[in-house]
Amino acid sequence: MKNTTLRAWTRFTPPRTAPAASRRPGAALALLAAVALASGCAAEPTPAPAAASSAPAPASSASSTGAPDVAESTPAAKPAATPELFGTEFQAAPEHDWSKGQPPPFEGVLRGWLTDVDDDGVAEYRPIRFAQKGGEDGHFDGPEEGDVVRYRAPIAEDVRFLADSGCDGTTQTYDKATNLGTESCTRETLIGNVKEAASLAGVEGLYRPALITTENGRITKVVEIFWQGGG
Repeated sequence: MKNTTLRAWTRFTPPRTAPAASRRPGAALALLAAVALASGCAAEPTPAPAAASSAPAPASSASSTGAPDVAESTPAAKPAATPELFGTEFQAAPEHDWSKGQPPPFEGVLRGWLTDVDDDGVAEYRPIRFAQKGGEDGHFDGPEEGDVVRYRAPIAEDVRFLADSGCDGTTQTYDKATNLGTESCTRETLIGNVKEAASLAGVEGLYRPALITTENGRITKVVEIFWQGGG
């Protein structure tokens, strides 16, 4: 305010040609009016810039179109859930034209049978379901005859094979709480078992029900399912 007052006095100094006595009241009034006007202008709040008043809006807009919402709209793919051991429905097959080309691998965990394996260690396997019929213990069913739903994938060199009746097939080696095999056996044992069962196709109970895990197109784990009926 001191600087403003000094500038006002300097600006309104009356000309020396006028009589001092006649100038003083008018000049004082003019000076007071100018000071009041300057003070009023200085005290009046400066309007906020338009950008400042609208600053919250961009933040809100960014949050509505940012990465979190994009991630929610395109969730990452999840691996197939472990099926019920004695589920009564076949697991749904991924969309595939079974009439063209080689069967694809089933990515995830399939309740199924390994039904064949070639000399290169590439296995075929099929989904199975449990049927409470044909005896009080029930049994596992594969797809009906003529059904082309099947999968094909190489057995990994480091596959983990857990047998429910020992590596030689003569002892019970399963967890009674889960009905899953516990004895770790070699890849060669797994392949030998599958080939033997395939050579005797049609004999009830030869294919071993199992949880077959396929990752990145390779069978990485096979855990046999124990049940009183055998196959």
